[in-house]
Amino acid sequence: MEKAKARCEALERRNNLDAAYAGAASLKITERFLAEFSEFDSFLLYAGFKGEVDTTALISILYGMKKAVYLPRVRGGGIELGLYKGENSLICGAYGICEPAGCTDYESIDVAAVPGVAFDRRLVRVGWGKGYYDRLLAAGKIRIAAGLAFECQLFDSIEAEPHDIPCDVLVTETDIYRRNS
Repeated sequence: MEKAKARCEALERRNNLDAAYAGAASLKITERFLAEFSEFDSFLLYAGFKGEVDTTALISILYGMKKAVYLPRVRGGGIELGLYKGENSLICGAYGICEPAGCTDYESIDVAAVPGVAFDRRLVRVGWGKGYYDRLLAAGKIRIAAGLAFECQLFDSIEAEPHDIPCDVLVTETDIYRRNS
């Protein structure tokens, strides 16, 4: 399937999810993510946007476990990362998304929870089309890229371009998918 078609169809499917279902599914995704990755020390998460998987509980739980939790800040044509220091440390940033007030240098991050509009069974990811996460993942500082999505965002196959970086793992409310398995 072409990326544009997958993006359009996935957004329609996601936008049609019942709010109660999306909330319960987000919590199930949080549980699966924690069961899979809680032994790691550093995480890149994101603040949900336009119906994405809600990561509020995941951010709070990992922060409470004294893990290093980074959130993205959109700056120009890319993403910078800031260390999460509690809810009061966030500001309203680009696109109205909550983000840290400042940036932080980092050597590497164990697990990045990667948002996406659509994914396929090879874990090819389609985002909003700006390439922010592809460039971030291509930099090589993320050990494991874990996509977070609702099952309705999963397709059999999506055309990938050379710059598209697939995820290593995809966590949905019903399963955990692994690349090359």
